[in-house]
Amino acid sequence: MEINWSKDYNFEFVCPHCDTKGLRLAGKDNYKNRKLFRCTKCGKRISHWLKIKFPNINSGINWNNDYRRGEFACPNPNCNSRNMSLHGINERKKQRFACNTCGKECCESIDITSNSLSQFAHKRTIKPFLFQDNKWDIRAIKPLTNGQERIVIANFETVQKDWFRILVKQYIYHLCKLNISSFTIDIRLCSLRIFSRYLDEKKIPSMNSINRSVILDFLTWDKVGKEATKKRLTTLNDFFWTGNINNWFKIDQDLIRNEDYPKGKKSNPDPISDSVREQIENNLHKLPEPIARMWIVAFFTAMHPHELALLRKDCLLQEGSKWSIFWERGKTKDIHTVPITRIIAKVVQEQQEYIEQLWGKEWDYLFCHYQRPSGTRQYNQMTPVKKIIPNRNKLFYGAIKYLLETEDIRDENGKLAKFSPCLIRPTRLTQLFEQGHALSVVSAWAGHRQLATTANFYTQVSCELIEKEAGHIQKALFNADGQYHQYESLPKSFWKEPQAHKLDLPGDHINTPIYGYCGLPLDQRCDKFRACYTCGNFVAVLEKLPQYIKTRDELRGKQSKALANGQDVLVEQFGRQADQLDKIIASLQEAA
Repeated sequence: MEINWSKDYNFEFVCPHCDTKGLRLAGKDNYKNRKLFRCTKCGKRISHWLKIKFPNINSGINWNNDYRRGEFACPNPNCNSRNMSLHGINERKKQRFACNTCGKECCESIDITSNSLSQFAHKRTIKPFLFQDNKWDIRAIKPLTNGQERIVIANFETVQKDWFRILVKQYIYHLCKLNISSFTIDIRLCSLRIFSRYLDEKKIPSMNSINRSVILDFLTWDKVGKEATKKRLTTLNDFFWTGNINNWFKIDQDLIRNEDYPKGKKSNPDPISDSVREQIENNLHKLPEPIARMWIVAFFTAMHPHELALLRKDCLLQEGSKWSIFWERGKTKDIHTVPITRIIAKVVQEQQEYIEQLWGKEWDYLFCHYQRPSGTRQYNQMTPVKKIIPNRNKLFYGAIKYLLETEDIRDENGKLAKFSPCLIRPTRLTQLFEQGHALSVVSAWAGHRQLATTANFYTQVSCELIEKEAGHIQKALFNADGQYHQYESLPKSFWKEPQAHKLDLPGDHINTPIYGYCGLPLDQRCDKFRACYTCGNFVAVLEKLPQYIKTRDELRGKQSKALANGQDVLVEQFGRQADQLDKIIASLQEAA
């Protein structure tokens, strides 16, 4: 929109020097061809630095035309004058205003859209579902699973190709009926919307024209990262499969193959170091108590951040003197229980009392969301809000980050420590593992169904632990013949995870107790079950010398008893093991 400054806005603006309403157009400057104004009172020239499009592309408001000076009050409570004027545009394409009295700046309000109304979404009227509409309110088809699930307006207007839009609608409706989360529905719709643009650009006339070469060409056309490509392929694969099953169309199910998915190695977690964690915990008292309790509960239980937000108020269990905490896990939809100490139980009880005083029975969750005054980082001015903590808990993240900055908490490299709520879980599980708990215990604590998940993605063995474990083993490594066993000759898995090779099998009235380590690779079959002392891969250690002596004496006793009973096979078996233990014991006593 072209503005006629001389005709429409002559003498409308106030001089920033003498505060007189008497500016008039005086030409253009030589820098970026901007307008120049001259004050009729003081004679000073003012450059027009406002690069503003009218009407504003976000709000649609013509601020200069519709809202004159004097209609807005300064946001500074100590000023409150009505002397606001346009002062440019910020990086988010919002108009900036400045008070000509005190200099306080502010921006125009955000657009009122479906995305910016999330905190009021539960109050919005649900639009009835009509399949032919191009905008669906998902709540009209499926209920929201929890307060964290955001409102999704399924917008099909930008899905290209009428025939493809109908199929996409059928697919999204199908997902809603399966009670798929709105977050997943939003991702699937976004991927199909991108695919529709490709179909439109390449002029694909129907589903029958989609073949293997089309998919490969789409992957080349859609230039995104690995994770986005995986989401596209996962969506299309499910879309094709669902369409075939429901007879919406017939298409080859071999269009998308495993080799199409980008190969990416998921790296091990980089947990918070002990020094940083200890400094955070030593300064938790400087944060509001509810935030400090979030850290304590989340760290001890190793729960996911979104699970912490949905933790129920009645999450405590007491059986005698023992306490435990339980919650519903988001992914597996099951109840997970973790034992806790009396101190942690007391922390949870304090949070229960805090929530009870706020809203009583009107609030079912242990934690709630908070609001802070805009433009401040003072967390002691938080106001509790009866709302579930959003999936991205920026308040918790910001509070810990604020603590790191104000207390100047640094890592081992001398750099300001970094923090993310998603690091709490792997940090706790790594700590449990390094404290000596078996991997199976750590996996049960995490609620994993497979040990590999815990080992690969949630526990990182520190260099100190490896050195400690390796040094502990290398004090005395002897094979079944009593000869020194070279540490370098053991499998690499023995170096990285010696606990996986550890033998700690107590005996009963038949079998012999086994103590030490097995030098076989983990994937190699063992043909000498319970005959470890006679195996060339057996590794004895000095710490188990008393057990070896006791086991040797028991074997000699069993050998004598078998001899008296005429049991020649047992005599040979017990005697061979006892002889091997004699060699091991002699070597260990010499090394000691």
